[in-house]
Amino acid sequence: MQVLVPVRNRLGATCFAELDDPAEQEIFLDARTDFSPKQFFLPHAEKMFRFGKSNFSCKISQLSEKKPTVIFGIRPCDTHALQALDELFIGSLGPDQYYSERRKNALLIALQCAKECDTGFCTSMGTSQATGHDLLFIERGSDFFVTAASDRGKSLLDSKFFKQTKDAAPSPRIECKKELLTQNLEENLLQNFEHGIWKQEAEKCLSCANCTQSCPTCYCHYKDDEFELDSMDSTRYRMQDSCQLLRFSQVAGGMIFRKSRAGRLRQFVLHKLCYYKKRFGTHLCVGCGRCIAACPAKIDLTEIANAIQKEAGVQK
Repeated sequence: MQVLVPVRNRLGATCFAELDDPAEQEIFLDARTDFSPKQFFLPHAEKMFRFGKSNFSCKISQLSEKKPTVIFGIRPCDTHALQALDELFIGSLGPDQYYSERRKNALLIALQCAKECDTGFCTSMGTSQATGHDLLFIERGSDFFVTAASDRGKSLLDSKFFKQTKDAAPSPRIECKKELLTQNLEENLLQNFEHGIWKQEAEKCLSCANCTQSCPTCYCHYKDDEFELDSMDSTRYRMQDSCQLLRFSQVAGGMIFRKSRAGRLRQFVLHKLCYYKKRFGTHLCVGCGRCIAACPAKIDLTEIANAIQKEAGVQK
């Protein structure tokens, strides 16, 4: 099986990578990573299928992956992020064969956070406890207390890898310093669609798309065909995209209907905190705080939302 673990890469960023040589890799278990394991379910550039002319017809060859994978060290916020993506790519919009195959073949071993992240606000979003995992590791002194949350997890607990105990499971609780006021959040944000804070914060925005690239729930993409001039074959790719790029909202005829940075910033925040919940019942934001940490202009969606909330009379 392919085993993915949190590591610090050669550029200093923390992300998930295939476990190759533990002696050479810097395993990172201190906190949530800079990048989530989303890339293994929705790659930045994914080959979907090859197609080509065959006599008088078109021949299509599927390129799906079915490699069994273990993801160790996934944090609770990222388990909630995968649940949100499951709703889209397996439930409402799916099943998407590429995403659903990877999810079906993935064993999730979650690691409970022992402390809050600097920019995280998962306690406000109700995502500080893992969900949808197979095993949960909880730090306990020099060892881990492990619980199972699925049949696959239970079968592993019965194996030789673990020592059975009658001790009660630890229940660590964290309280994030950063907070998002969620009372009447959707209604208040939508009623302030033209609030001045959108333009004020957007004046700092670089449209670099760091926020969407680091977000564990951003799923926007486009498809592109790569033609091979020296053959009759071609490949279709699914490429990750970002609502923060000017060309993202370009439609037929060349019109771009979300030209302003204020409009694009507002779209990002409202999609995470309003639009998705209106349709699916939960926020698309899981409170990991990666978009805040990754933003070179220090734009903070909690500060934007809280400013509007406080004007509407919402208190802590």
